[in-house]
Amino acid sequence: MVNEESLKPSNETSLPRPTQAGRTKPCTELIKQAMRCLGNGDKDCVMRKIEEAIKTDCHNGHAVGKEVADGVRELVHKLWLRNNDEERCEFLRMLKSLNVSRTWATRAVHRTIHYLDELLARCGIDWENRTTRNSVIENIEGLLRERFGWSEVKMCEELWRFVGVNVNEFRKYDIEPCSWLSGLELLSDLRCPYWLGMAKSDLVVWKHDNKIRLRLSTTNAIDAIFFPTLLGAVKKPSLNIEFERGAPSAKYVRKAIALGYYVDLGIDKWPWPELSANELEKVLNSFSDEELAKYVAGEIDGDGTVWYDHENGYVAVFISACKKMSEEDGARCVEGGYRREVRHRWRRWVA
Repeated sequence: MVNEESLKPSNETSLPRPTQAGRTKPCTELIKQAMRCLGNGDKDCVMRKIEEAIKTDCHNGHAVGKEVADGVRELVHKLWLRNNDEERCEFLRMLKSLNVSRTWATRAVHRTIHYLDELLARCGIDWENRTTRNSVIENIEGLLRERFGWSEVKMCEELWRFVGVNVNEFRKYDIEPCSWLSGLELLSDLRCPYWLGMAKSDLVVWKHDNKIRLRLSTTNAIDAIFFPTLLGAVKKPSLNIEFERGAPSAKYVRKAIALGYYVDLGIDKWPWPELSANELEKVLNSFSDEELAKYVAGEIDGDGTVWYDHENGYVAVFISACKKMSEEDGARCVEGGYRREVRHRWRRWVA
């Protein structure tokens, strides 16, 4: 049925929406005025014009076009170069108060995010991006818990099923296959020898810009779940996705996708120094049995393999290690491990 009210003429008219061209003109004029102020050496005038331009959304390329938005960024950069450290702190406070993102400010001043973080710390400015990747992940996890009953234990159970393990069979004998989740808080301390074992296998420790980055990368579905859970004991990890170089290991895969999980920490947070083979041996010899077991656990979680030999009746543990010999020889890899036989005797072997 037709609504008669909608057929009646209305005296109200909707306001016309400003077009991009209509928004561009005042922004262009503000940039010209700011450039004149800059030429006259009037920094306060430039600051006011930049503030007005940002409030008018002149820095938003979607609203005014890339050319105008780049003009605002270039104006910010020119003023930045003329400012001293104290003036730069004041400038950053103004940009933060205008709710621009820290990423936008970094690009505008033509500096790295790490340089800006150090300057913000010196200026005493707490400036986080409005929506970080970690908060997005937390929101997604919250939605999964609420709508689908997701949990870390459920994720663990699906992980075991993926590799053909029936978790209910373990539980018949009072063995909890997901008990490893409850002990992860013990790994929040990087002084635990487990992390040294990981660093000697899959964990990459990279120093950059007065920070330490811990990174774990994988192309397999198991570690894609295990690695972020592991790093999460230290700090909520960030994710990097890229195509793996070289030929994929599986025939049906045309190009493997590598997932890289990483956390950035203070330069003094990583307690383990660079160790030569002899130095590492001395450290391992100084460990107690419990500390050595934690170190070996880190090596196994990184480059280890564990399986049970039904025919011969023993559990075998293998750890792979590679050493670059020379440019001509490439890398020489060996496998070392232990096997525990039914007679409970340990046999060490090196291939």
